[in-house]
Amino acid sequence: MHHLRKRIRQLIAERDYIVAPGAYDALSARAIEKAGFEAAGTTGYGLHGVILGQPDTGLLTLSEEVNMIKHICDAVDIPILADGEGGYGNALNVYRTVQEYERAGIAGLFLEDQQQPPNCPFIKKPEVISKEEMVGKIHAAVDARVDKDMIIVARTDATDFEDAVDRANTYFEEGADMVKVLPKTREQLEKLPSLVKAPLHLGMFPDRGINDGLTADDCGKMGYKIITFPLSALFAQTYALQHFFQYLKKYGTDEGYDGNKLAFEEYLDFVNVDRIREMGDKYGLNK
Repeated sequence: MHHLRKRIRQLIAERDYIVAPGAYDALSARAIEKAGFEAAGTTGYGLHGVILGQPDTGLLTLSEEVNMIKHICDAVDIPILADGEGGYGNALNVYRTVQEYERAGIAGLFLEDQQQPPNCPFIKKPEVISKEEMVGKIHAAVDARVDKDMIIVARTDATDFEDAVDRANTYFEEGADMVKVLPKTREQLEKLPSLVKAPLHLGMFPDRGINDGLTADDCGKMGYKIITFPLSALFAQTYALQHFFQYLKKYGTDEGYDGNKLAFEEYLDFVNVDRIREMGDKYGLNK
């Protein structure tokens, strides 16, 4: 996976900005790659949804997340930036988390300064650890990675804007390769690139009134380096699933379904059936 870590650093150096949509399983990651995106992120919100059928409550364990992230990395040949939550504990837990995530094949890792267990800030107001404790976690993350091209993205959930800016700059100075601040207003979103002296990651959230009407290009021109859409694909797929099963329940058949879906052969093409057939021929399984 070293080539993918080199690739994400190359993209960051060469591009004005990168769009890396949020994946939550191997199929969504494959869809991102096939659509032509050159990188993807993972979303703790999405992983909680597909693994537990729950909102982002911080209930997923390290092993559960690593297992899914490994499948995501194995399914594609683009860099994956994975959500490492708060490192699942203190700085020692962070050290192990980075090791496990790196072995799973990621190109970069998000590490947040929420108290443990973390939660989605859209569900409950986040509580953050001290800046000093987070710095210790960043140092542990930097020391733990074997491949120095793996990116450490430090995220702050501080609710006070000045504190968030101060934390972001400190986290970069203490070894993070990139930082992420969750803007609470459009004004904050527009101000951050001029106040934070580090490469900035931005998550675009639908219907929150913060980035409404903005495109990735708009945010790239503001100064954000990596822009992702953590929830949109999850919401679109959930809608499609609900719509299909409501149709099936009502009519007792999938014939005449009034929504879009892949044909049988289209799905086989999507999951690279030709590669499996070629391997079968090579190893004498298709005789």
